Amino acid sequence: MFLNELSKKESILFINLVKNLANVDKVFSKKEEQLISDYLEELSLNSSEVDSLSFDETIKALSSSASKTQNIIYFELVGLALVDGLYSREETAFLSKVADAFNINEAKQTSFLNFFKDIKDLYEITVIDYESKISELKSRISELLV
Repeated sequence: MFLNELSKKESILFINLVKNLANVDKVFSKKEEQLISDYLEELSLNSSEVDSLSFDETIKALSSSASKTQNIIYFELVGLALVDGLYSREETAFLSKVADAFNINEAKQTSFLNFFKDIKDLYEITVIDYESKISELKSRISELLV
């Protein structure tokens, strides 16, 4: 959603975190695999450009990134964690480590999670309410990422 704001270096580091998160619960779903492929395409990266780094190396490299960049990365990781329909203990622990490293407080973490729940709920409302709900959600997430 906001990945176009990442530099090439940050994009590569983001993909490393995505791969780490996708494997943390030992359940690498087809949806997660497809999402990684979609991320690579969206970021104009080839998988050969992405050197494998450990979680700690990746976090250290992202520690100097702007707060907004860190929020974008965390936000996207929350979305990935929810894509397989499961939010495992391992994924929760992983996201908690990322949030701690990026100094993302619990209120913002909860707001990001609630955003994705609201997106899911959006598909359950009538067409008449759709446009106003989309505008509201776009506004909310833009405020959260700052």
